[in-house]
Amino acid sequence: MSPDSPLVTVVGGGAIGMSIAWELRRRGKQVRLIERNRIGDSTSRVAAGILPPANLETATDAIDRLRGYSHMLFPKWANELSETTGMDIGLRRCGGFYLGNTAGEKAVMAGMVHFWNDMQIECDHISIDQLVAAEPAIARWLSKLSNVSAWWVPDEYQVCTPAYLQALHQACQQTGVEIIEQTNVTDLRFSADSTAVCTESGWIESASVVLCGGSWTGLVCESLGLSEALIPIRGQILVFKTDQPLLRSIVNIGNRYLLSRDDGHLLVGSCEEETGFDCRTTKPMIESLKQFAISIIPELEAATIVEDCAGLRPLTFDGFPMIGRHPKASNLFVAAGHYRSGIHLSPATAVCMADIVLGKKPPLNLDAFRVGSS
Repeated sequence: MSPDSPLVTVVGGGAIGMSIAWELRRRGKQVRLIERNRIGDSTSRVAAGILPPANLETATDAIDRLRGYSHMLFPKWANELSETTGMDIGLRRCGGFYLGNTAGEKAVMAGMVHFWNDMQIECDHISIDQLVAAEPAIARWLSKLSNVSAWWVPDEYQVCTPAYLQALHQACQQTGVEIIEQTNVTDLRFSADSTAVCTESGWIESASVVLCGGSWTGLVCESLGLSEALIPIRGQILVFKTDQPLLRSIVNIGNRYLLSRDDGHLLVGSCEEETGFDCRTTKPMIESLKQFAISIIPELEAATIVEDCAGLRPLTFDGFPMIGRHPKASNLFVAAGHYRSGIHLSPATAVCMADIVLGKKPPLNLDAFRVGSS
């Protein structure tokens, strides 16, 4: 790569930002990555790493096609990260159980099953005996219920989020991405052939800028009009540590889930709270998650709680992320608003955004994700 290759500044060091930086660097661009905290230490770190099933071949809706494309890319993406860094990101096709107990949960399940069938995503209605055989840790809870509806979805994956973020960080470092941490970007200026970001240390020039700071993206430059387009939604999770994994697959119950990682960490989540930029956990919600987990797996009563944490998911008004060029400048790009799917959509977002920055046609029609369309 020529040292005079135009430099791209990526603002935001979460899964989306690091993925874009790595992809651009692999394609020969000089890349600078600026993060307001430590790399990978914000909302991405709190994500459970659940990758719900998706099917690009049958999807017609824009968001389903983006999800299907990313789902298809993830195994290759994981292998390329492993080849670059030697790290295993914990990508596992573990499958997921979806359970409904209340009338409301069953109604939601019926809608999901209809969607899966339309998308030709394998889903199988299973008996309680089959569920107990697969996940004996929840047998005691199931024995107290009389009318649980259970579905098995084999194409659900999990990825170990800390390992994934660490691998992306290392891949960026090893390929020569310039990383600047604990630095706030507070303003932008742009012209026809250059863009600059303002930090505490002054203005930093580059040929183009990609904004992917999650919920904080809109705070970078008020004149861009993004602050009202992104709503931070707090999610909280609780992490237990057990001697060995208690679950083989992801267990989804209503709007909550339990997930065991290979190292014995068991994650319980989650919630959706509109609290502005308050990223603190709350005792009532953490206690609620704890009691929920113990009610499902009584063995957790004796387990150690090793962490509780919260993150702010960036939600747009139409529920679609913004991926593309900002209408105010030809060299300013945005990738934000992925809400609960930042980890899952990171490979597809990186590939598409790299194409856009390089002036190439992306593999998907991204009209639905136009910046400012939310």
